[in-house]
Amino acid sequence: MKSDLYRLRFAYPKSSRLAFLSHLELSSTIGRSIRRAGLPFAVSQGFARRMRIQFTSALPVGVSSKAEYFDLFLSDRLDAGVALERLSRTAPAALRPFEARYVEGSLPALEAWLDRSSWLLDLGPGLDGNVVDEAIAALCEQGSFTSMRGEKEKMVDVRAGYVAHGTAREDESLMLGLETLLGPNGALRPEAFIRAAFACIGHADALPRYLRCERTAQHHLDDGTLVDPFQLSSTQFVD
Repeated sequence: MKSDLYRLRFAYPKSSRLAFLSHLELSSTIGRSIRRAGLPFAVSQGFARRMRIQFTSALPVGVSSKAEYFDLFLSDRLDAGVALERLSRTAPAALRPFEARYVEGSLPALEAWLDRSSWLLDLGPGLDGNVVDEAIAALCEQGSFTSMRGEKEKMVDVRAGYVAHGTAREDESLMLGLETLLGPNGALRPEAFIRAAFACIGHADALPRYLRCERTAQHHLDDGTLVDPFQLSSTQFVD
């Protein structure tokens, strides 16, 4: 990154109906909001000059999030609070940023740096946590599964992406908390993972047709510690 640029990191939700935006639609919507806010964004060099902005790994369409992140490179340093207030006025409510901090320009790109994700899936009523444990154990023993990405079939390495899980009852629904890592071949998609797990034990039809899923947190995993996206929170030891 050029030394005269400033890297401002924003945290924002992706909720309500806007959870169904594709990643391209999301980036376009945020880009328009930045322009309307009048932020002094930097542009890339070359023939096709574009806004200098980096996003976290793309969410599957229909998945919401408590906190997504993007880094906006600025040509002039603007107070982070002022930038946040301006962008909050122009962004849609379901994508409205709630925190902004300057971070080191030398950090790797967000998409690769934030490699640990926490998810919460609503598995609906009627399921038992022990069945979920059995299904995930069977899939981990199998080691991989195939998933369709558009019209292409992709082999997913479970051991590279799965970290841990837990279940809890919320009202009548069974909630699945899932921890994943960004592997060498991309992110582990939570819905594809749990459907493959139930298929392993012959109970694919036990899951609801539509699974509500939310990304609840993102971190960088650094030698056994979870690093906060703003590098301001205390690191947490990972067992």
